[in-house]
Amino acid sequence: MKTALSKQSIIKKTIQVGGSTLGSRVLGIIREVLMVRFLGAGVVADAFITAWKIPNSLRKIFAEGALSAAFIPTLVKLVKDGKKEDANGLMTLAFLVFEGIVLALCALVIIKAPTVVWIMAPGFSPEQIVRTVPYLRILMPFIFFISSSALLAGALQSVNHFFVPAFSPILLNIVFISSLIICLSNKFPVEYLCFFILCGGLLQFLWHVATFLKLDFSFGAITERVKQIFGGVFLKFGNCLMSMSVMELSLIIDTQFASLLPAGSVAMLYYANRFMGIPLGVFVTAFSTILLPHFSRVVTYAPKRLSFYLLEAAKLIFWVTVPMTFLMVFFSEDIFATIFLSDKFPMEKVQQASVVLIAFISGLFFFSLNRILLNLYYALHNTRVPAVVSIVATLANVGLNAMLIGSLKAPGLALATVFSAMIQTGLYALYLYKRLHFTFYCAEFARFVGRYLLQLVITGAVFLFLFYSIYHAIAMVMPEVVAHFLLHKIGLWLWVGPLSGLAFLALYYFRRMFRVRVYFLD
Repeated sequence: MKTALSKQSIIKKTIQVGGSTLGSRVLGIIREVLMVRFLGAGVVADAFITAWKIPNSLRKIFAEGALSAAFIPTLVKLVKDGKKEDANGLMTLAFLVFEGIVLALCALVIIKAPTVVWIMAPGFSPEQIVRTVPYLRILMPFIFFISSSALLAGALQSVNHFFVPAFSPILLNIVFISSLIICLSNKFPVEYLCFFILCGGLLQFLWHVATFLKLDFSFGAITERVKQIFGGVFLKFGNCLMSMSVMELSLIIDTQFASLLPAGSVAMLYYANRFMGIPLGVFVTAFSTILLPHFSRVVTYAPKRLSFYLLEAAKLIFWVTVPMTFLMVFFSEDIFATIFLSDKFPMEKVQQASVVLIAFISGLFFFSLNRILLNLYYALHNTRVPAVVSIVATLANVGLNAMLIGSLKAPGLALATVFSAMIQTGLYALYLYKRLHFTFYCAEFARFVGRYLLQLVITGAVFLFLFYSIYHAIAMVMPEVVAHFLLHKIGLWLWVGPLSGLAFLALYYFRRMFRVRVYFLD
């Protein structure tokens, strides 16, 4: 019988999944650099990114979001109770229903592609819509392969197999990067890139199928009991569809508003959000992925302990995201200048993108905590409350977008997303406290924050001293060409990366001197 993971196992598996995600994000940066070289940051980029965002957002909303959240707790319980035949039958029925819905959705979008593009980007001119439509029609079936992979990943995670789901994005990025290199080298049109991406989705799906069968799962008979179980899953899926999708919906809404701004604004939001997604994906997504099946097991034997796990998860998220936020704000302009600066992405675009990134990254802690809170609700089999909260947060995002777009432009759209995430966090916490009678250790968390901020101030001062000392030493000692590479080009990260890593090691090893205690680290 599967029991709850120990804290060492949780961190170990988080590192494993996060390591795979980090590899994917590094490849993602390479991908974005090549995308800028291939697409630029103008009309063509806006068209491709809008077309790509539709199946990609559906992937996060439908497949990796609602489908996983509704499916995994049920599979965990079936596997824990030794009901493998029911689990196999559930997989069969889930594939028939969910993938049938996906295929119907794909067909509808392909047929009505011009209307879908107009809804997604109402500010696009007729010429921009005409350019976007063929890209969307090619890319749309991508969601079928990815949603199928998500169903299979649910079965793998129910037996604590996280490697294939975590490594699959790396495979997709390898295909994406290879495709961009081929397209750049041969000056192929953007349609070729779309077909390559579709092949990457197919490869990911086939790998999940092979692993699913290897772990002794199969597609079993659909019994009356399986139908009853699926009814509960489908009901939870409907509620999860809204609650898991709030951030993606916010980004879709941002895209709609951004299409009303000057050309390139859609691409600007996309690139900034991609960098904000690095810490969110490398640590938070990995951590929340491990915690969902863990929470689902804890609910079965010690539900009151969830209050403690929520406190410690929040502390660990704060411990990771706050210094990461400071670092990305400090280096925001350098991130785009060293990686993207080119004829197609001039300094003006660099400065604009850095401001948008700062706006996004200010909400990193709230985006992260919401992932944990959602998994907590799903482990408790409560999907109604997250759905209602998500609707409120999405409506708030729409109103805030309308308020901020006039004065702040693209950064205002990013800030609106942050404020809606803060509203979401507050509502989740309020319901846990008022209705589910969770214990909130506010005094303990406040003491942790105070001690940790003191440590951060001291560590940050040392970091800045070392950074500027090294910076000026390179400028004075190194030949001009080498100094330019190490200070203003990609070479900057050859020494800033290790320096940042040392700062995190200092936070870890000296935390007890400041009485900073985190359950998952101690």
